[in-house]
Amino acid sequence: MVRNNIAAARKQPSESSLKEILSSFWDPNGRVMMAVHRGNWKQAPENSLAAIQYSVVAGADMIEIDVQQTTDGVLILMHDETVDRMTNGTGSINEMTFRQLRELRLRQYQGGINQPLTNYSIPTLEEILILIKNKVMINLDKCWDYREQVYEVLLRTGTVSQALFKSTASAAEVQLFLADKIEQPLYMQIIDDSNPEMVQDIDYICAAVQPQAFEICFEDEADERISIEVLDRIKSNHCRIWTNTMWDSICGGHSDIISRVDVSEGWEWHIRRGVNMIQTDDPEGLFAYLNE
Repeated sequence: MVRNNIAAARKQPSESSLKEILSSFWDPNGRVMMAVHRGNWKQAPENSLAAIQYSVVAGADMIEIDVQQTTDGVLILMHDETVDRMTNGTGSINEMTFRQLRELRLRQYQGGINQPLTNYSIPTLEEILILIKNKVMINLDKCWDYREQVYEVLLRTGTVSQALFKSTASAAEVQLFLADKIEQPLYMQIIDDSNPEMVQDIDYICAAVQPQAFEICFEDEADERISIEVLDRIKSNHCRIWTNTMWDSICGGHSDIISRVDVSEGWEWHIRRGVNMIQTDDPEGLFAYLNE
């Protein structure tokens, strides 16, 4: 059985220090890091303050969050562009004020009409950053269109070094964002079905943008994006490799579910290929596997 690919002191959940996490992150050949998808939503509503805290307790190195913007410019956490699935309200977030959103209550777990309401409200990005400051890293999803506003909140909270932006954008667009920043943002390039041609430009992207990581999404393990040749090219440019195991269609079937049945076809399959960042919906299971 493949273990974490670089020897490191074994840790217990919630014992990781931010210093160790950042040290691992900046080592492109370092240990396998665990990212928790939308917070630990099996314990509390996804993207809630509680789900983020449960992720820290579960031993997360990084927590993926989804950021949306209200009509009055407040950055909040919600995966969908509407509040319908996750709250007792309806409507588009970009047509609602923060005050209107704050009056709603989150539904448990991943929401839906059959899930009970909780006492949790929709958190702001700033509240989340204050919670995770000096604890873990975060991965910023859904917010590329208002990245400058997100960056300002990171500066204000002193969490620039803990936050990883990502997008499928062109190198030129990313360069423009990264240029002349007071503190340099962290960046991960996504290659998925929307931009598969980017596998031909990895060397150029690395020279122009200098991303810290690449996120690879693939429906079939025969996809060129997840080939050994492409992954070796990413590693030769001193970047980490991130894959997602939440559901089959973005990891060629090598998911959290199969990991619980046959880990050699799940998380271990990714690690054998050289992946060293895994985003999961099963933080307890992945943590236990990585620290066996």
